[in-house]
Amino acid sequence: MGAQHCLVLADPATVALVACLLVYLYAMWRSFAGDRRFALYGPAVLVRCSRCAEAIKRLAAFGRLRAAWLGVAAWLAGMVVGMAMLVESAANSFALPPEQAPSPTLLIGLPGINPLIPLWYGLLGLAIAIAIHELAHGIALAANRLPAKSAGLVLLGVPLGAFVEPPEEFQNAKPSVKVKVFSAGPFANFTTTLLTILLLSQLMAGVRPVALGVGVVGVLQGSPAELANIKPGSIIVVVNESKVVDLESFLAVMSKARAGSTATIALNDGRVVKLTLADKYDFTKNPEDRGQGFIGVSVVDLKQLLDEMSFSPTISGGVLGMLRKLLLIPFSMNPSALPYLQSFYTTPSGSWEVVYATAWIAWINLAAGLTNALPIVPFDGGSALKVALEATLKGIPEIKKKRIVDLLSTSLSLLTVALILAPVVVPRLRALLLGSL
Repeated sequence: MGAQHCLVLADPATVALVACLLVYLYAMWRSFAGDRRFALYGPAVLVRCSRCAEAIKRLAAFGRLRAAWLGVAAWLAGMVVGMAMLVESAANSFALPPEQAPSPTLLIGLPGINPLIPLWYGLLGLAIAIAIHELAHGIALAANRLPAKSAGLVLLGVPLGAFVEPPEEFQNAKPSVKVKVFSAGPFANFTTTLLTILLLSQLMAGVRPVALGVGVVGVLQGSPAELANIKPGSIIVVVNESKVVDLESFLAVMSKARAGSTATIALNDGRVVKLTLADKYDFTKNPEDRGQGFIGVSVVDLKQLLDEMSFSPTISGGVLGMLRKLLLIPFSMNPSALPYLQSFYTTPSGSWEVVYATAWIAWINLAAGLTNALPIVPFDGGSALKVALEATLKGIPEIKKKRIVDLLSTSLSLLTVALILAPVVVPRLRALLLGSL
Protein backbone atom coordinates (compact mmCIF):
# COMPACT_ATOMS: atom_id res chain seq x y z
CA MET A 1 0.00 0.00 0.00
CA GLY A 2 2.83 2.39 0.90
CA ALA A 3 4.57 1.65 -2.40
CA GLN A 4 1.39 2.60 -4.28
CA HIS A 5 1.28 5.95 -2.47
CA CYS A 6 4.93 6.56 -3.40
CA LEU A 7 4.14 5.84 -7.03
CA VAL A 8 1.26 8.34 -6.98
CA LEU A 9 3.47 11.02 -5.41
CA ALA A 10 6.22 10.32 -7.95
CA ASP A 11 3.86 10.90 -10.88
CA PRO A 12 5.16 14.03 -12.72
CA ALA A 13 1.67 15.48 -13.19
CA THR A 14 0.89 15.09 -9.48
CA VAL A 15 4.22 16.65 -8.46
CA ALA A 16 3.64 19.57 -10.84
CA LEU A 17 0.11 20.12 -9.52
CA VAL A 18 1.25 20.06 -5.88
CA ALA A 19 4.06 22.52 -6.68
CA CYS A 20 1.63 24.87 -8.45
CA LEU A 21 -0.80 24.74 -5.53
CA LEU A 22 1.98 25.55 -3.06
CA VAL A 23 3.04 28.56 -5.15
CA TYR A 24 -0.62 29.65 -5.40
CA LEU A 25 -1.09 29.42 -1.62
CA TYR A 26 2.15 31.34 -1.04
CA ALA A 27 1.05 34.08 -3.45
CA MET A 28 -2.34 34.31 -1.73
CA TRP A 29 -0.66 34.55 1.69
CA ARG A 30 1.66 37.33 0.46
CA SER A 31 -1.37 39.20 -0.89
CA PHE A 32 -3.14 39.06 2.48
CA ALA A 33 0.13 40.17 4.11
CA GLY A 34 0.04 43.40 2.08
CA ASP A 35 2.78 42.62 -0.44
CA ARG A 36 2.00 44.89 -3.42
CA ARG A 37 3.56 42.42 -5.83
CA PHE A 38 0.53 40.17 -5.25
CA ALA A 39 -3.15 41.04 -5.65
CA LEU A 40 -6.37 39.05 -5.41
CA TYR A 41 -8.62 39.12 -8.47
CA GLY A 42 -11.59 37.01 -7.48
CA PRO A 43 -10.24 33.50 -6.82
CA ALA A 44 -7.13 34.26 -8.90
CA VAL A 45 -3.91 35.86 -7.72
CA LEU A 46 -2.10 38.43 -9.87
CA VAL A 47 1.67 38.26 -9.45
CA ARG A 48 3.15 41.59 -10.55
CA CYS A 49 6.62 41.56 -12.07
CA SER A 50 8.48 44.83 -12.69
CA ARG A 51 11.02 43.03 -14.86
CA CYS A 52 8.18 41.71 -17.06
CA ALA A 53 7.10 45.26 -17.91
CA GLU A 54 10.71 46.19 -18.71
CA ALA A 55 11.10 43.10 -20.89
CA ILE A 56 7.99 44.09 -22.85
CA LYS A 57 9.48 47.55 -23.46
CA ARG A 58 12.67 45.97 -24.79
CA LEU A 59 10.69 43.71 -27.12
CA ALA A 60 8.77 46.71 -28.45
CA ALA A 61 12.06 48.51 -29.12
CA PHE A 62 12.86 46.05 -31.93
CA GLY A 63 10.32 47.78 -34.13
CA ARG A 64 7.40 50.15 -34.06
CA LEU A 65 4.82 47.52 -34.94
CA ARG A 66 5.01 47.79 -38.70
CA ALA A 67 2.52 44.91 -38.71
CA ALA A 68 0.06 46.80 -36.48
CA TRP A 69 -2.40 47.45 -39.30
CA LEU A 70 -2.05 43.81 -40.34
CA GLY A 71 -3.27 43.03 -36.82
CA VAL A 72 -6.28 45.28 -37.35
CA ALA A 73 -7.02 43.46 -40.62
CA ALA A 74 -6.69 40.10 -38.83
CA TRP A 75 -9.13 41.27 -36.13
CA LEU A 76 -11.68 42.38 -38.76
CA ALA A 77 -11.29 39.08 -40.66
CA GLY A 78 -11.63 37.12 -37.42
CA MET A 79 -14.78 39.04 -36.51
CA VAL A 80 -16.35 38.42 -39.93
CA VAL A 81 -15.46 34.71 -39.93
CA GLY A 82 -16.58 34.28 -36.32
CA MET A 83 -19.92 36.01 -36.92
CA ALA A 84 -20.51 34.01 -40.13
CA MET A 85 -19.91 30.76 -38.22
CA LEU A 86 -22.28 31.87 -35.45
CA VAL A 87 -25.02 32.84 -37.92
CA GLU A 88 -24.71 29.47 -39.69
CA SER A 89 -24.78 27.63 -36.35
CA ALA A 90 -27.84 29.59 -35.20
CA ALA A 91 -29.66 28.92 -38.49
CA ASN A 92 -28.93 25.18 -38.23
CA SER A 93 -30.23 25.12 -34.64
CA PHE A 94 -33.82 25.57 -35.93
CA ALA A 95 -33.62 22.12 -37.54
CA LEU A 96 -31.69 20.47 -34.69
CA PRO A 97 -33.64 17.85 -32.68
CA PRO A 98 -33.79 18.70 -28.94
CA GLU A 99 -32.02 15.46 -27.99
CA GLN A 100 -29.05 16.50 -30.16
CA ALA A 101 -28.80 20.02 -28.72
CA PRO A 102 -25.35 20.59 -27.17
CA SER A 103 -24.86 20.95 -23.45
CA PRO A 104 -24.24 24.53 -22.22
CA THR A 105 -20.83 23.39 -20.95
CA LEU A 106 -19.72 22.86 -24.58
CA LEU A 107 -19.98 26.63 -25.13
CA ILE A 108 -17.35 27.32 -22.49
CA GLY A 109 -13.84 26.81 -23.84
CA LEU A 110 -12.24 26.10 -20.48
CA PRO A 111 -10.56 22.83 -19.44
CA GLY A 112 -12.30 21.24 -16.49
CA ILE A 113 -15.68 22.66 -17.58
CA ASN A 114 -15.92 21.69 -21.24
CA PRO A 115 -15.88 17.85 -21.34
CA LEU A 116 -14.28 17.83 -24.80
CA ILE A 117 -11.18 19.71 -23.64
CA PRO A 118 -8.61 17.51 -21.85
CA LEU A 119 -7.45 19.03 -18.57
CA TRP A 120 -3.66 19.08 -18.93
CA TYR A 121 -3.46 19.73 -22.68
CA GLY A 122 -6.18 22.35 -22.23
CA LEU A 123 -4.42 24.12 -19.36
CA LEU A 124 -1.17 24.19 -21.33
CA GLY A 125 -2.89 25.67 -24.37
CA LEU A 126 -4.87 28.17 -22.27
CA ALA A 127 -1.80 29.39 -20.37
CA ILE A 128 0.13 29.91 -23.62
CA ALA A 129 -2.83 31.59 -25.35
CA ILE A 130 -3.41 34.07 -22.50
CA ALA A 131 0.30 34.81 -22.08
CA ILE A 132 0.81 35.48 -25.81
CA HIS A 133 -2.41 37.50 -25.98
CA GLU A 134 -1.43 39.78 -23.09
CA LEU A 135 2.18 40.04 -24.24
CA ALA A 136 0.95 41.33 -27.59
CA HIS A 137 -1.15 43.99 -25.86
CA GLY A 138 1.90 45.03 -23.84
CA ILE A 139 4.15 45.25 -26.89
CA ALA A 140 1.52 47.27 -28.77
CA LEU A 141 1.26 49.68 -25.83
CA ALA A 142 5.03 50.10 -25.53
CA ALA A 143 5.46 50.48 -29.29
CA ASN A 144 3.06 53.41 -29.16
CA ARG A 145 5.01 54.99 -26.27
CA LEU A 146 2.47 53.84 -23.67
CA PRO A 147 4.51 51.43 -21.53
CA ALA A 148 2.49 49.01 -19.39
CA LYS A 149 1.85 50.11 -15.83
CA SER A 150 2.53 46.58 -14.64
CA ALA A 151 2.66 43.03 -15.95
CA GLY A 152 2.87 39.57 -14.48
CA LEU A 153 1.30 36.15 -14.07
CA VAL A 154 -2.23 34.99 -13.29
CA LEU A 155 -2.44 32.07 -10.85
CA LEU A 156 -5.58 30.04 -10.18
CA GLY A 157 -4.14 26.95 -8.55
CA VAL A 158 -2.04 26.57 -11.70
CA PRO A 159 -0.56 29.34 -13.91
CA LEU A 160 -3.36 30.43 -16.25
CA GLY A 161 -1.43 33.01 -18.24
CA ALA A 162 -0.38 36.61 -17.89
CA PHE A 163 -1.80 40.12 -17.60
CA VAL A 164 -0.77 43.58 -18.73
CA GLU A 165 -2.09 46.70 -16.99
CA PRO A 166 -2.29 49.70 -19.35
CA PRO A 167 -1.25 53.17 -18.15
CA GLU A 168 -3.82 55.90 -17.43
CA GLU A 169 -2.70 57.72 -20.59
CA PHE A 170 -4.22 54.93 -22.69
CA GLN A 171 -7.72 56.32 -22.06
CA ASN A 172 -6.76 59.54 -23.88
CA ALA A 173 -4.79 57.87 -26.69
CA LYS A 174 -5.71 58.36 -30.34
CA PRO A 175 -8.45 56.01 -31.67
CA SER A 176 -5.99 54.44 -34.13
CA VAL A 177 -3.63 53.57 -31.27
CA LYS A 178 -6.45 52.06 -29.21
CA VAL A 179 -7.65 49.92 -32.12
CA LYS A 180 -4.09 48.69 -32.76
CA VAL A 181 -3.64 47.77 -29.08
CA PHE A 182 -7.00 45.97 -28.85
CA SER A 183 -6.47 44.05 -32.10
CA ALA A 184 -2.93 42.98 -31.12
CA GLY A 185 -4.27 40.26 -28.80
CA PRO A 186 -6.40 38.34 -31.33
CA PHE A 187 -3.69 38.85 -33.98
CA ALA A 188 -1.11 37.24 -31.69
CA ASN A 189 -3.43 34.26 -31.11
CA PHE A 190 -4.05 33.85 -34.86
CA THR A 191 -0.31 34.08 -35.54
CA THR A 192 0.40 31.44 -32.88
CA THR A 193 -2.25 29.22 -34.45
CA LEU A 194 -0.56 29.54 -37.85
CA LEU A 195 2.88 28.75 -36.42
CA THR A 196 1.62 25.69 -34.53
CA ILE A 197 -0.13 24.47 -37.69
CA LEU A 198 3.18 24.64 -39.54
CA LEU A 199 4.82 22.74 -36.69
CA LEU A 200 2.03 20.15 -36.71
CA SER A 201 2.38 19.59 -40.44
CA GLN A 202 6.07 18.83 -39.89
CA LEU A 203 5.39 16.53 -36.93
CA MET A 204 2.79 14.57 -38.91
CA ALA A 205 4.67 14.55 -42.23
CA GLY A 206 6.01 11.01 -41.94
CA VAL A 207 3.03 9.39 -40.20
CA ARG A 208 1.46 6.47 -42.08
CA PRO A 209 -1.00 3.68 -41.18
CA VAL A 210 0.90 0.58 -40.11
CA ALA A 211 -1.41 -1.40 -42.43
CA LEU A 212 -4.15 -0.75 -44.97
CA GLY A 213 -7.53 -1.50 -43.45
CA VAL A 214 -10.04 -0.22 -40.91
CA GLY A 215 -9.10 0.38 -37.30
CA VAL A 216 -11.16 -1.19 -34.52
CA VAL A 217 -12.01 1.40 -31.84
CA GLY A 218 -14.80 -0.47 -30.07
CA VAL A 219 -16.05 -4.03 -29.54
CA LEU A 220 -19.63 -4.72 -28.40
CA GLN A 221 -20.13 -6.95 -25.40
CA GLY A 222 -21.36 -10.41 -26.35
CA SER A 223 -20.62 -9.86 -30.04
CA PRO A 224 -18.81 -12.32 -32.34
CA ALA A 225 -15.80 -9.98 -32.30
CA GLU A 226 -15.54 -10.19 -28.51
CA LEU A 227 -15.85 -13.98 -28.58
CA ALA A 228 -13.09 -14.09 -31.23
CA ASN A 229 -10.85 -11.92 -29.00
CA ILE A 230 -10.67 -9.01 -31.46
CA LYS A 231 -9.47 -6.04 -29.41
CA PRO A 232 -9.70 -2.26 -29.91
CA GLY A 233 -6.49 -1.16 -31.63
CA SER A 234 -6.58 -4.05 -34.11
CA ILE A 235 -6.70 -3.38 -37.85
CA ILE A 236 -8.99 -5.49 -40.06
CA VAL A 237 -7.22 -6.02 -43.39
CA VAL A 238 -9.20 -8.87 -45.01
CA VAL A 239 -12.81 -10.09 -44.68
CA ASN A 240 -13.77 -13.31 -46.49
CA GLU A 241 -10.77 -13.08 -48.86
CA SER A 242 -11.71 -9.51 -49.84
CA LYS A 243 -9.09 -6.88 -49.09
CA VAL A 244 -10.27 -4.09 -46.83
CA VAL A 245 -8.39 -0.89 -47.68
CA ASP A 246 -10.83 1.67 -46.31
CA LEU A 247 -14.23 2.06 -44.67
CA GLU A 248 -16.07 1.94 -47.99
CA SER A 249 -14.62 -1.46 -48.93
CA PHE A 250 -15.35 -2.81 -45.43
CA LEU A 251 -19.00 -1.73 -45.60
CA ALA A 252 -19.30 -3.16 -49.13
CA VAL A 253 -18.15 -6.60 -47.93
CA MET A 254 -20.33 -6.53 -44.82
CA SER A 255 -23.43 -5.49 -46.79
CA LYS A 256 -23.34 -8.90 -48.50
CA ALA A 257 -22.86 -10.88 -45.27
CA ARG A 258 -25.82 -12.71 -43.75
CA ALA A 259 -26.52 -13.57 -40.13
CA GLY A 260 -25.43 -17.09 -39.19
CA SER A 261 -22.79 -17.34 -41.92
CA THR A 262 -19.11 -17.85 -41.18
CA ALA A 263 -16.68 -14.98 -41.73
CA THR A 264 -12.90 -15.21 -41.97
CA ILE A 265 -11.16 -12.07 -40.76
CA ALA A 266 -7.45 -11.30 -41.09
CA LEU A 267 -5.87 -8.76 -38.73
CA ASN A 268 -2.71 -6.73 -39.16
CA ASP A 269 -0.90 -8.68 -36.44
CA GLY A 270 -1.05 -11.82 -38.60
CA ARG A 271 -3.97 -13.47 -36.82
CA VAL A 272 -6.77 -15.01 -38.86
CA VAL A 273 -10.02 -15.61 -36.97
CA LYS A 274 -13.18 -17.41 -38.02
CA LEU A 275 -16.45 -16.38 -36.45
CA THR A 276 -20.17 -16.86 -36.91
CA LEU A 277 -21.85 -13.58 -37.76
CA ALA A 278 -24.62 -12.39 -35.46
CA ASP A 279 -27.90 -10.82 -36.55
CA LYS A 280 -27.36 -7.07 -36.61
CA TYR A 281 -30.97 -6.56 -35.52
CA ASP A 282 -30.19 -8.16 -32.14
CA PHE A 283 -27.83 -5.28 -31.39
CA THR A 284 -29.47 -2.30 -33.14
CA LYS A 285 -33.19 -3.23 -32.89
CA ASN A 286 -33.61 -1.61 -36.29
CA PRO A 287 -36.03 -3.67 -38.45
CA GLU A 288 -34.00 -2.81 -41.56
CA ASP A 289 -31.01 -4.66 -40.05
CA ARG A 290 -32.85 -7.96 -39.60
CA GLY A 291 -30.87 -10.83 -41.13
CA GLN A 292 -27.78 -8.66 -41.76
CA GLY A 293 -24.48 -10.22 -40.75
CA PHE A 294 -22.77 -8.42 -37.88
CA ILE A 295 -19.26 -8.64 -36.41
CA GLY A 296 -19.84 -6.26 -33.50
CA VAL A 297 -17.05 -3.72 -33.99
CA SER A 298 -16.85 0.05 -34.31
CA VAL A 299 -14.29 0.95 -36.95
CA VAL A 300 -12.66 4.05 -38.44
CA ASP A 301 -11.20 4.73 -41.85
CA LEU A 302 -7.47 5.07 -41.14
CA LYS A 303 -6.74 7.22 -44.18
CA GLN A 304 -9.65 9.54 -43.46
CA LEU A 305 -8.73 9.85 -39.77
CA LEU A 306 -5.11 10.62 -40.66
CA ASP A 307 -6.33 13.30 -43.07
CA GLU A 308 -8.33 14.88 -40.23
CA MET A 309 -5.18 15.02 -38.10
CA SER A 310 -2.85 16.22 -40.86
CA PHE A 311 -2.59 19.97 -41.10
CA SER A 312 -0.77 20.44 -44.39
CA PRO A 313 -2.88 22.78 -46.56
CA THR A 314 -4.23 21.12 -49.68
CA ILE A 315 -5.50 22.58 -52.93
CA SER A 316 -8.95 21.07 -52.38
CA GLY A 317 -9.24 22.02 -48.72
CA GLY A 318 -7.63 25.44 -48.72
CA VAL A 319 -7.97 27.82 -45.80
CA LEU A 320 -11.56 26.78 -45.01
CA GLY A 321 -10.55 23.11 -44.96
CA MET A 322 -7.72 23.93 -42.57
CA LEU A 323 -10.08 25.92 -40.34
CA ARG A 324 -12.53 23.02 -40.29
CA LYS A 325 -9.80 20.58 -39.25
CA LEU A 326 -8.71 22.91 -36.46
CA LEU A 327 -12.23 23.32 -35.13
CA LEU A 328 -12.64 19.52 -35.09
CA ILE A 329 -9.56 18.95 -32.92
CA PRO A 330 -11.70 18.22 -29.81
CA PHE A 331 -13.11 15.24 -31.72
CA SER A 332 -10.13 14.08 -33.82
CA MET A 333 -7.60 14.46 -30.98
CA ASN A 334 -9.46 13.33 -27.90
CA PRO A 335 -6.95 11.81 -25.41
CA SER A 336 -9.06 8.65 -25.15
CA ALA A 337 -8.06 7.89 -28.76
CA LEU A 338 -4.33 8.09 -28.02
CA PRO A 339 -3.81 4.32 -27.44
CA TYR A 340 -5.54 3.58 -30.77
CA LEU A 341 -3.44 6.10 -32.68
CA GLN A 342 -0.30 4.47 -31.31
CA SER A 343 -1.57 1.12 -32.64
CA PHE A 344 -2.84 2.38 -35.99
CA TYR A 345 -0.01 4.65 -37.15
CA THR A 346 3.73 5.03 -37.23
CA THR A 347 5.18 7.33 -34.56
CA PRO A 348 5.28 11.04 -35.50
CA SER A 349 8.34 13.22 -34.96
CA GLY A 350 8.72 13.57 -31.20
CA SER A 351 5.74 11.56 -29.96
CA TRP A 352 1.96 11.48 -30.10
CA GLU A 353 1.92 13.43 -26.83
CA VAL A 354 3.89 16.25 -28.50
CA VAL A 355 1.44 16.20 -31.43
CA TYR A 356 -1.51 16.39 -29.04
CA ALA A 357 0.00 19.25 -27.05
CA THR A 358 0.78 21.22 -30.22
CA ALA A 359 -2.69 20.59 -31.65
CA TRP A 360 -4.42 21.79 -28.50
CA ILE A 361 -2.21 24.89 -28.35
CA ALA A 362 -3.34 25.63 -31.93
CA TRP A 363 -7.02 25.00 -31.15
CA ILE A 364 -7.16 27.09 -27.99
CA ASN A 365 -5.28 29.97 -29.63
CA LEU A 366 -7.73 29.87 -32.55
CA ALA A 367 -10.69 29.77 -30.14
CA ALA A 368 -9.22 32.62 -28.08
CA GLY A 369 -8.54 34.71 -31.18
CA LEU A 370 -12.01 34.19 -32.68
CA THR A 371 -13.76 34.77 -29.35
CA ASN A 372 -11.86 37.97 -28.61
CA ALA A 373 -12.44 39.23 -32.16
CA LEU A 374 -16.23 39.07 -31.74
CA PRO A 375 -18.08 42.39 -31.27
CA ILE A 376 -18.81 41.76 -27.59
CA VAL A 377 -17.95 44.38 -24.99
CA PRO A 378 -15.64 44.06 -23.03
CA PHE A 379 -13.78 41.65 -25.35
CA ASP A 380 -11.07 43.12 -27.57
CA GLY A 381 -13.30 42.99 -30.64
CA GLY A 382 -16.13 44.83 -28.93
CA SER A 383 -13.78 47.43 -27.46
CA ALA A 384 -12.02 48.03 -30.80
CA LEU A 385 -15.34 48.32 -32.63
CA LYS A 386 -16.61 50.79 -30.04
CA VAL A 387 -13.52 52.97 -30.51
CA ALA A 388 -13.90 52.74 -34.31
CA LEU A 389 -17.55 53.82 -34.07
CA GLU A 390 -16.63 56.78 -31.87
CA ALA A 391 -14.00 57.86 -34.40
CA THR A 392 -16.43 57.46 -37.31
CA LEU A 393 -19.07 59.66 -35.61
CA LYS A 394 -16.62 62.38 -34.60
CA GLY A 395 -18.74 65.18 -36.13
CA ILE A 396 -21.72 64.45 -33.85
CA PRO A 397 -22.17 66.17 -30.45
CA GLU A 398 -20.51 64.18 -27.65
CA ILE A 399 -23.66 63.24 -25.69
CA LYS A 400 -25.54 62.13 -28.81
CA LYS A 401 -22.49 60.26 -30.10
CA LYS A 402 -22.09 58.39 -26.80
CA ARG A 403 -25.77 57.40 -26.87
CA ILE A 404 -25.52 56.09 -30.44
CA VAL A 405 -22.24 54.22 -29.83
CA ASP A 406 -23.53 52.65 -26.60
CA LEU A 407 -26.74 51.57 -28.34
CA LEU A 408 -24.90 50.02 -31.30
CA SER A 409 -22.21 48.27 -29.25
CA THR A 410 -24.74 46.94 -26.72
CA SER A 411 -27.05 45.72 -29.50
CA LEU A 412 -24.19 43.96 -31.29
CA SER A 413 -23.00 42.40 -28.03
CA LEU A 414 -26.48 41.07 -27.22
CA LEU A 415 -26.97 39.81 -30.79
CA THR A 416 -23.64 37.97 -30.71
CA VAL A 417 -24.39 36.39 -27.33
CA ALA A 418 -27.82 35.31 -28.65
CA LEU A 419 -26.16 33.68 -31.67
CA ILE A 420 -23.73 31.84 -29.37
CA LEU A 421 -26.58 30.53 -27.19
CA ALA A 422 -28.88 29.60 -30.10
CA PRO A 423 -27.72 25.95 -30.57
CA VAL A 424 -28.36 25.31 -26.87
CA VAL A 425 -31.59 27.29 -26.43
CA VAL A 426 -33.48 27.11 -29.75
CA PRO A 427 -33.98 23.29 -30.03
CA ARG A 428 -35.11 23.04 -26.40
CA LEU A 429 -37.36 26.09 -26.68
CA ARG A 430 -38.88 24.78 -29.91
CA ALA A 431 -39.62 21.41 -28.27
CA LEU A 432 -41.17 23.18 -25.27
CA LEU A 433 -43.43 25.33 -27.45
CA LEU A 434 -44.48 22.44 -29.71
CA GLY A 435 -45.16 20.27 -26.68
CA SER A 436 -47.51 22.85 -25.20
CA LEU A 437 -49.63 23.11 -28.38
